[in-house]
Amino acid sequence: MKKLVFKYLQILLGITVFFIGAISGIFYFYSKELPPVEDVQSYKISAGSEVYDCNNKLIHVFHMENRKLTTYDKLPPHLINAIITIEDGNFFNHWGIDVFAIVRAVIVDIKTWNFAQGGSTITQQLARNMFLTMDKKIPRKIKEAMLAVLIEKNLTKEEILEIYFNKIYFGGGVYGVETASYKYFGKAVQDISIAEAALLVGMVQRPNYYSPINNPKQSIQRRNFVLGRMYKKNVITDVQYENAINESLESAEGMTADSFIYDYFIDYIRIKLERKYGTEQLFTGSLKIYTTVDYDLQKLANTSLNNHLDYLESRRNYSVKYNEFSKIAPNINADYLQGGVYGIDPLTGYVKVMVGGRNFYHSKFNRMTQARRQAGSAFKPILYTTALEKGYTPATIIHDSPVVFVKKDKPNEVYWEPKNYDKDFNGYVSLRYALNKSLNVVAAKLIYDIGPNNVANMAETFGLTTNIPPYLSIAVGSCEVIPAELISSFGILANGGAKVEPIYYTKVTDSRGKVLELNLPNSTRVLDPKVAWLMTDLLKSVVNQGTAASIRAYGFDYPCAGKTGTTDDYRDAWFIGYTPNLVLGVWTGFDSNKTMGNNMTGAGTTIPIWVPIAKKACEDLKNDGVDVYADFFRPQGIVEENISNVTGFLANYRSKSVSKEFFIEGTEPKVYSDTLYYNFSPSQINQRDDDTLFVKEVYR
Repeated sequence: MKKLVFKYLQILLGITVFFIGAISGIFYFYSKELPPVEDVQSYKISAGSEVYDCNNKLIHVFHMENRKLTTYDKLPPHLINAIITIEDGNFFNHWGIDVFAIVRAVIVDIKTWNFAQGGSTITQQLARNMFLTMDKKIPRKIKEAMLAVLIEKNLTKEEILEIYFNKIYFGGGVYGVETASYKYFGKAVQDISIAEAALLVGMVQRPNYYSPINNPKQSIQRRNFVLGRMYKKNVITDVQYENAINESLESAEGMTADSFIYDYFIDYIRIKLERKYGTEQLFTGSLKIYTTVDYDLQKLANTSLNNHLDYLESRRNYSVKYNEFSKIAPNINADYLQGGVYGIDPLTGYVKVMVGGRNFYHSKFNRMTQARRQAGSAFKPILYTTALEKGYTPATIIHDSPVVFVKKDKPNEVYWEPKNYDKDFNGYVSLRYALNKSLNVVAAKLIYDIGPNNVANMAETFGLTTNIPPYLSIAVGSCEVIPAELISSFGILANGGAKVEPIYYTKVTDSRGKVLELNLPNSTRVLDPKVAWLMTDLLKSVVNQGTAASIRAYGFDYPCAGKTGTTDDYRDAWFIGYTPNLVLGVWTGFDSNKTMGNNMTGAGTTIPIWVPIAKKACEDLKNDGVDVYADFFRPQGIVEENISNVTGFLANYRSKSVSKEFFIEGTEPKVYSDTLYYNFSPSQINQRDDDTLFVKEVYR
């Protein structure tokens, strides 16, 4: 009997030794395929680069995997409790493998013949996500178990949970619980509720299927299942369970399909950053990019642009309308009415707003930085600034009367015959009145007198990089400009003659906070402050009494100067307006350059878009303590005189129409009004010869 027992013991021992040896051999064999301990200890998740707006609000992440990292101390307790309840109830007690959970899963699988039960711990799931593939073959399961033990030996439970929550996939291209929290709830993970935590944990099993965007009904059912398990395990109280189970999914923010839509500003800085830092560092290097854009203002600009263009499309009954297309349809070729908005701080050059079109999904072409459009009368401030430098004053009298330009060698052929918008003439008018009413004939006579070369040079001084040919017709904006450049150029006037380079981001730091790049305002004086102030004062008249006066009717009551613009056949419409703290421009037109239709002027088409954006910008500055009612700074050397509106000379007791006018000291009239004389423009007093053109029947 003893011999029989001994024999069985020998067999049992042999079998045990065999299995131990076999298992040891298997573990030894696969251990060669495991990562070194150092890789586990120093494991880092590659994360994209975060983009912040001017108020330090996270607005975008450049990523290969859409992931924003968080730390263990930012994970709310109810989120940790939810994941442990659902995925690994023995997490804080096991050493990487939960033997009892595996046995229990095997028994259930055998009973149901389903083999759907798992037994993987959170650590095993992490091991798989860190270093292994997702196949279900036995070798992978063996390596997963071995790696889980290795992870437990080298990382704390808190470190494991931190990596786990940063690695996990939440559907829709979203990785990590912090990114998921922003995606689905519009808030940081530390601020989510119990119900929101349960919803996120419920997604772990089947991320896309339980997505609150794709399948809200299934998402709620899964969330409630998680809450039920938490309640049964006494993780949450009766009250917490009732409140969470009744929490509405609609109460969460950011749950629309286009919540994180790329925009034109982000794409513009992406190109700059990618060229400087390379694709890999930008998309995986955990950079932090601090931009100048005001994201809330940008969203309002996008809304204001689309709402008004929707209204115009409906009123005009265009054959192609924006709302006929899905907002997330990529790269469509649709010639619907387009537009753009660009805003810049004239003192710093910080770009606050850039909307390059109605929908970035539809078209990535940035109409503010890539398009070349005719400027129309929005170019006239450059012409009038040149005139002020050449000796004109706001009181200079010019004859608004028919004018025809012909070539000397072909005197019977009309080279150019400018017309006013209303096809009428106003007789003798002051320079200020001519700009207020945007009189094209006066602009033509101005450029003839001061010379188109001087105007083209001034355009270059103002920062326009497109070809501005020295033709007479540039007086009325026949030249093509890049919208962002034309809009920015008005900042020279707002900033007292100083030109600042546009800045799109102020700082870039690496993953450890080291500053890699710092962009500070760069200012260069290009214009006499007195000329700049006087030009601004003329443009204030355009807003208060001229073609842009409707902004006052819309309720914009802050100090403001600006100019409308409308090109031939209504192909382009503009308004560029500025306060002492913001230059804001709006353009509308068709990409195909076809007409928008009769009477689609800069005033009617763009000002309704401009006003809400400018109002909010001023209100935000007011809330920050800025005196937004303070007028433009007036430099020394500006004098004020009472002027006869009929002659442009100093008013006397016989003058019937008198107004106050500003002058650069030394240019003010020296004589009093006399009905027999006029304060004519220089060309009317000393008519000059021209190499190629002469004026026919210009002056009486």
